[in-house]
Amino acid sequence: MGASPEAPGQTEHPAPPPKRRFRIPSVGQAGALVGLIAGIVGLLFIAFPGWRPQPPPDTGTVAVSDIRVRQPVSFGRYLRRLKLPAGTLSREQLDRRGVLIEFQAQIDGFKGKQLPLRWELNDAATNDSVDEDQAVTIVPSTNKEGRTWFVWAPAPETTGKYYVTVTIYQPPKGDVDVPLEAFDSPEFTGVAATS
Repeated sequence: MGASPEAPGQTEHPAPPPKRRFRIPSVGQAGALVGLIAGIVGLLFIAFPGWRPQPPPDTGTVAVSDIRVRQPVSFGRYLRRLKLPAGTLSREQLDRRGVLIEFQAQIDGFKGKQLPLRWELNDAATNDSVDEDQAVTIVPSTNKEGRTWFVWAPAPETTGKYYVTVTIYQPPKGDVDVPLEAFDSPEFTGVAATS
């Protein structure tokens, strides 16, 4: 009996097609993909500015030494010491007595950058802040500058002991002030005790 090897109703299954191998994209395709991704990332940074990478912080140092207190010193004398004009200040404002904090600062790596300087007058007995202000902005003319700087604060009218905290900040970037260096002056007595 000549039976066929195939049973009725059965058909031969074709072999599965060979799997497609990953093909390396051409230079043009890779360039188009990179351009598409860069465009999407750029649009995201426009829509969400907080996601944008920030530049690295300035690298530099500030070292403070030789801190001295001079008192009483009028505000007018302070301006003359810095060779600044009195402008439209009244005689009363120029004659106001205060405290001159003199210090040596070695500033490295911040040529031409603005370094805000702030002071805070504190009661030595309680460490409470009595007064504060932004004094000046230091702008070093070289990347390695050492010189004497001055801060003037109005002297309190009481006889207690006080000190001034001076803080030098990194160049401004955004809304956050980042301190580089902070120091306290030696203690001194209020103006009433020196009159």
